[in-house]
Amino acid sequence: MKRLIIWDFDGVIADSEKLWVQVWRDLLKKEKGIVLTRDEELQLLVGMADRTKKHHLQQYFPNETFDDEFMRRIEKEETYAGNHFLKPIPGVENILQDSHFNHCIATGSSKAQIVWKMDLLKWTDKYISSNHYFTVDMVAHGKPAPDLFLLALKEMKYAPSQAVVIEDSLHGIRAAKSAGIRCIAFIGAEGNNTPEYREKSIQAGADFVCATMKEVHQVLKDMFK
Repeated sequence: MKRLIIWDFDGVIADSEKLWVQVWRDLLKKEKGIVLTRDEELQLLVGMADRTKKHHLQQYFPNETFDDEFMRRIEKEETYAGNHFLKPIPGVENILQDSHFNHCIATGSSKAQIVWKMDLLKWTDKYISSNHYFTVDMVAHGKPAPDLFLLALKEMKYAPSQAVVIEDSLHGIRAAKSAGIRCIAFIGAEGNNTPEYREKSIQAGADFVCATMKEVHQVLKDMFK
């Protein structure tokens, strides 16, 4: 039986997490005068849906208002960034082409967003069927809750022991472990490949930490010999 790889998208399939964080960073500074530390960005902005980012920011800055107009500007800037700068992580296609594995995506994006992103890469239904995109609008709670990964297992008809999650965010790692699935932390996206983030990934529960997709591929082969 082929084993299942459950992919996050942003920061794993594409080096896009940096794009979305930069959008939020710029608008928060420009419109709210808010400058976040790296740890605050990890806590409030990385590895979660926009609606969750908004919720966390509202709790963290109770005197600020993140209204619909602010979110429309976020969406506009994210669309521009994706259209102009979205690129795949080097080496990820080698894994997607490996016939020993089945693949799906479990992402904090909405269904419309992940379809858009995969279309930008010209990968719609190329490696992963669009029926195997599991998105935040399909569950009650996004990452770090395990809901997305549990949904992926159910729909793909796999047990946790037959699957592995590839994640870049601490919220995603925690979600995978809460779902009982082994997790490879990928730290090769821009800004993540540091000793500090490696340690944070381990503390979050990652079973393996890899800085390149070549390393990820080898871990997968060794894991499912």
